[in-house]
Amino acid sequence: MANDVTFTRPEYDAAKSRWRLVRDVCKGSETIKAAGELYLPRPNAHDLSDENKERYKGYKARAVFFNATGRTKHSLVGAVFRTWPTLTLPGALDYVSRDIDGQGVSIYQQSQSVIGHLLEVGRHGLLVDYAAVEAGTVSRADEIAGRARSSVSSYPAEAIRNWKTRRVGGQHLLSLVVLRETVDVDTEDGFGSEQVTQYRVLRLDAAGIYTQEIWQQGKSATELVTPPFAPLNGSGLPWTVIPFQFLGSENNDTSIDDSPLYDMAEVNIGHYRNSADYEDAAFLMGQPQVFMAGLDEQWVKLLEEKGIYFGSRAILPLPANGSAGILQAQANTMIKEAMDAKEEQLVALGARLIERGSAVKTATQADSDSAAEHSVLSLVVNNVSEGYTQCLAWMVEFTGATGEAEYKLNQDFTQISLDANIMAGLFNAVQGGRLPVTDFWQYLRDRGVINPEKDDDQIRDELQTDATGLNLDDETGVKADGRQSSDP
Repeated sequence: MANDVTFTRPEYDAAKSRWRLVRDVCKGSETIKAAGELYLPRPNAHDLSDENKERYKGYKARAVFFNATGRTKHSLVGAVFRTWPTLTLPGALDYVSRDIDGQGVSIYQQSQSVIGHLLEVGRHGLLVDYAAVEAGTVSRADEIAGRARSSVSSYPAEAIRNWKTRRVGGQHLLSLVVLRETVDVDTEDGFGSEQVTQYRVLRLDAAGIYTQEIWQQGKSATELVTPPFAPLNGSGLPWTVIPFQFLGSENNDTSIDDSPLYDMAEVNIGHYRNSADYEDAAFLMGQPQVFMAGLDEQWVKLLEEKGIYFGSRAILPLPANGSAGILQAQANTMIKEAMDAKEEQLVALGARLIERGSAVKTATQADSDSAAEHSVLSLVVNNVSEGYTQCLAWMVEFTGATGEAEYKLNQDFTQISLDANIMAGLFNAVQGGRLPVTDFWQYLRDRGVINPEKDDDQIRDELQTDATGLNLDDETGVKADGRQSSDP
């Protein structure tokens, strides 16, 4: 087709199944079981009878999905935000700490979500734009009144359907990005709403000018609803780059990176399938089976009429030479051993919440054990920090503001604690002139005692302000500071 805005790149199509697997596993048991045979094959799949369908329902219902992958993701995100990020902004962008996307989501909340996405699929995108502005026409008065603000919109990997680059001078620049969006449209009665799919096309035209256009998917075709327009920067000039930032688990280029949690998700599904077999076997074979031998037809009819009762107070009549007993299946640990082996694999892949070691580890041992996970997480965190810093620079250009803009996430993922003896020693060193007070403040910033966004001058000013205090005289005529009062 000449204008197929719905086109997707081959590498996008190849990655979709991997992305869905990790996404579904992280969502948990309800999503996995709702997918049915996609993750849990039906026993005797060739048997299409109603009886086999009912058996599969029970087989799936008894299976236990233990979401080690999702718990690991949340644990890693929590480790990043154990220490609060550092945000440096010019005054015109103060609102970013409270609302970065125009919908009340702060940069801290948005970046938490972005890190989770990168851990799941290894890919994400951020678009810097003016929120709810048509044709890119924004006046300075609109900015001051808050009617228009530069914003950062977050796009999951599945929404970034097409992209291209071209060489301009000595660098490769984005020349095309197609983003799939879903918008709510009110129904005619004004009460309900329906979701409509649209495609936002970011393009660098032949003249090197950045434009946007919007296509909307209708019942019969996808049509252009917003013709191309050129957003303007704070100086009223068109952009010569597309302000869209790719984020990845390995680097921030346009290529699709590997999912850090994909291997865990695969093992997690294998564990789920083993659990289904294990629980099904326990259900079928765990119940005792009664047998009787030596009964003729008359005895069989008699027992059917009278019923059979078991227990220490019940009498079970049998004919001469008759016998009764209970069949009990022998323990079969093969499936359980397979589950245990997969749990060990999950631990090796980074599922720290599955099993805690019985021995107390030293800090050095803990750092060594988690080095592999931390190296992957550190790379993700560094990419997110760099990506948001670039987006903030674009926001500065959009608003025409001046000043430094930076966002830096914590990369020390070990458990942070305060040691009273160390604190006392450092404080004494400061008082004795052997340690600069600014280094002591940095130590407290790293442990969350001091707001990491406060610089040394702010801390010094606050301490000087708080140090004035009350200067009351005591009953003996001696002032609170120890000097003799001149009053009678």
